[in-house]
Amino acid sequence: MQEKLKDIQKVDSKEKIDLRKPKDLELLKNAETLRENKNTLYKKTAPVKTIKDLSGRDKSSFSYIKGKSYRQPKFIGNVIKIGVFGFLIIFVLNSVSIYFQGKSLKKEISNIAYEGISYLVDAGKSATKIQFENALETFDKALKNFDEAQNDLWFISKDKTLYASDNNAGTAIEALLESGKHFAIAGKYFTEGLDEFNKIPVFFVSKNNTETTKKISITDVLKKGLDKTDMALKEILQATEKIKNVDEKSLPSEIGSRVILAKQKINEVSDILKMTSQSFPALLKLLGDTKLHRYLILLQNNNEIRATGGFIGSYAIVEINDGYIEKLDVHDVYDIDGSYNGIIEPPEELKFFTTNWRFRDSNYSPDFKVAAAKSKWFLETEGGPQIDTVIAINQGLLKDLLEISGPVQVGSFGKLNSENYNLLLSFIIESKYWGAEDPKHILKVFIPEFKKQIMKEENVGKLMSKLYKAVQQKHIMAYSSDSQLEALFESFGLSGQMNKTGENEDYLSVINTSIGGTKSDQFIEEKIYHNTTIDQFGVIINEVNIKRTHLWNDSIYYQWKKILEAYGITKIFDQTIDILGRGRNKTLMRIYVPDGAILLSSKGADIQTKYDKDLKKTYFILQMEVKAGESKDINVKYQLPFRLDFSSMATYKLAVDKQPGSRGSILTKEIHGNEIHNLEFYPQDAKSYTNKEINYETNLVYDKYFSSIWEK
Repeated sequence: MQEKLKDIQKVDSKEKIDLRKPKDLELLKNAETLRENKNTLYKKTAPVKTIKDLSGRDKSSFSYIKGKSYRQPKFIGNVIKIGVFGFLIIFVLNSVSIYFQGKSLKKEISNIAYEGISYLVDAGKSATKIQFENALETFDKALKNFDEAQNDLWFISKDKTLYASDNNAGTAIEALLESGKHFAIAGKYFTEGLDEFNKIPVFFVSKNNTETTKKISITDVLKKGLDKTDMALKEILQATEKIKNVDEKSLPSEIGSRVILAKQKINEVSDILKMTSQSFPALLKLLGDTKLHRYLILLQNNNEIRATGGFIGSYAIVEINDGYIEKLDVHDVYDIDGSYNGIIEPPEELKFFTTNWRFRDSNYSPDFKVAAAKSKWFLETEGGPQIDTVIAINQGLLKDLLEISGPVQVGSFGKLNSENYNLLLSFIIESKYWGAEDPKHILKVFIPEFKKQIMKEENVGKLMSKLYKAVQQKHIMAYSSDSQLEALFESFGLSGQMNKTGENEDYLSVINTSIGGTKSDQFIEEKIYHNTTIDQFGVIINEVNIKRTHLWNDSIYYQWKKILEAYGITKIFDQTIDILGRGRNKTLMRIYVPDGAILLSSKGADIQTKYDKDLKKTYFILQMEVKAGESKDINVKYQLPFRLDFSSMATYKLAVDKQPGSRGSILTKEIHGNEIHNLEFYPQDAKSYTNKEINYETNLVYDKYFSSIWEK
């Protein structure tokens, strides 16, 4: 048995490792074998660090931003970048100062400039730690030091005889210091703007608490942040103008090259601020600044898995005006579906189990942008209100949120907590315990009480951390037909769109749709084996084996019985237990692969080849049924529609998308070379026992990316 490998995910990045660059050649053990002007190895990793037990027996443990130290990840990333870029920019000033020190300008200017560097770097560190007061104070100190350095430098550019040969260099340094001043001011404004933005989660929660009586405009707080960001952008533009006029050729070569880098980084900071400035108006829309914003919240039960996470058993309509929640109504999906008499033909994927399409099955596509647009259309077509934004939330997230809120009292029934909510809610609804006329009445009682308990100021830090992790794992996704809002969702990683693979790039995504009517997916363990063979002609053959095991056992039944009896429920019918998890797990499985892949053979099921016109991908479709205590597996062998070119060397790339709502399949990836050998691979914690094969194993809790370079 091959050694199980540990997967440690890193910060999300699309950065390319260019194997032609000297600094990246150090990554290779056999660097001399690489030739110039050829392939690139892409790094594309998941955004939250995780360490997982690959046996699948223990729960995954996560390392992520916690409590009060959490803030919106996109803006934090921007501050980090600004801090880093600031260090690079001011490092140029330091180098120039040292050079002129050697030209008899003494230590004063150098010391002052270096102190300014230290202050600016410290300011960046304080900002990334959300120590806003420290950051602002340190940016002020940096600005003061740049002013002093510039005052001491005045005579270099003014004196036409003193160091005349270096007069152009003196002018260049003066421009660099002026640029540094604008950069320090920009950092101060941006930090102040970020501080305003940082108040929004606390402000939103506290003002939407039922105990709040004073109506203060929440959107006005956000506008202050926008004003500060715009001021920072103006300063950065001035910094850009100043440094753009610096002639790096007038400086020593080692300094001139750093000036070129500084110009590049200031432009990147400018782009970041522009993006941030564009994001604020979108946030104002979401908060209902100028007009009411209406949300459709899809409450997906991922114990009954569907393409975007889970079956839409219920939905909520939420209206927000000027930052305040003015309406929150929960509805049973069967009520609106039952009131519509039209005939709607289902897509190819759903014809296996329905002939008349309805809102409850609208999340048929694994790409949330496609599915959510259809959910919006269905709601409005079946008589619901006009929707601005669609958000999907999987029921599994409720466990994390109840850990924050604590037990929630549900009328006279009792308290729901993070350990019993899943069983109690499901049992009450499926058994119609509160009446057949309104089986989901318990949700209408629970949700308002839960809202009151979770919407407390002291919960904000922990709440944001849980939501951040849920976004990364695709347990929360958002869509809007408004292009500005959709761009914001994409930047936050909320869009739930499937990976758009590049040319000659392999792809895999296993999508399950429960069609058995049970909530048994919570007991399913799925193992995916993806084996790739590449021959000397560049032909790529993939073999995918998928094994699903139904882990239900009698001990689960006795545990459930004990919990239910504690709430006075003694009649537990077998049919209800079967629905809640003991029953057969029947799924419609789609295996998405690159467009044009050719099916060579299959085992274990009747498999058909289809084409998804929305996603422009080929997929293999089949049905699989697994009973409690049993396992089933299927095997698919297919050839990719492209070949690798070994005229020099070739890069094999694979993107793997996890299914939204999935708790994480166990993925094993193997690559075998036939008369070719491997030069390098990514991730670097994969294993290669010879230079002809690569082995890697991980929990598919996040999307994954693999890459390897091969040569004959």
